[in-house]
Amino acid sequence: MHDQIRILTAQETPVQPWKNGGGLTRQLAIHPDSANPDDCIWRVSAAEINTSGPFSIWSGYDRILMMTDGDAIQLTRTDTGGVTHMGPGSRLYFAGETPYTAELLGGPAHDFNLMLRRKHAHGCVDLRRSAQAIALRPGETILHCTQGVFRLDFPPRMGGPRTLAIGDTLHLTLDYIPAFRLNIQPETPNACLVDARINLYPGTADTP
Repeated sequence: MHDQIRILTAQETPVQPWKNGGGLTRQLAIHPDSANPDDCIWRVSAAEINTSGPFSIWSGYDRILMMTDGDAIQLTRTDTGGVTHMGPGSRLYFAGETPYTAELLGGPAHDFNLMLRRKHAHGCVDLRRSAQAIALRPGETILHCTQGVFRLDFPPRMGGPRTLAIGDTLHLTLDYIPAFRLNIQPETPNACLVDARINLYPGTADTP
């Protein structure tokens, strides 16, 4: 059995401009580790949307976008005219080729973005605000604190409890189903934790 836990603090995630220059992003994890955003199998990032404008096009990728905090945005599909309103907690699954334009409905908005190379990887994203016991499974688990402080009660053999403050990320890799559920506990009011899970499809190599 193999497990690996990595912690990335907010100070260790430099801010980068969006592919199209319309916002700022922090890369939280990428696979393979040596990949670039344009040739990875999957990538996790957190972004700040501070101006209205088009989303970047990511051909060959499926995306899961979750709004985490800040004001709401309105997404418009420029090919169909369809409109989607998104506030904190809203989630959208879409193909990276889909042309979207974002309009800020107030001040800046913050999101969590999971990109998955199509037919190579699949995943899901949830938002957790309360004390609970979450199931773990083989693959990648990314826990990213967007507000407040969360405590994660790992067993002693896995290093014991960890604490994530705003902007911190825990990346857990497992190749087995653990015999415990991970207890997570908000340590401050309004604490918020993004929980992303990622798996490769059978036969996927470490390079796309």
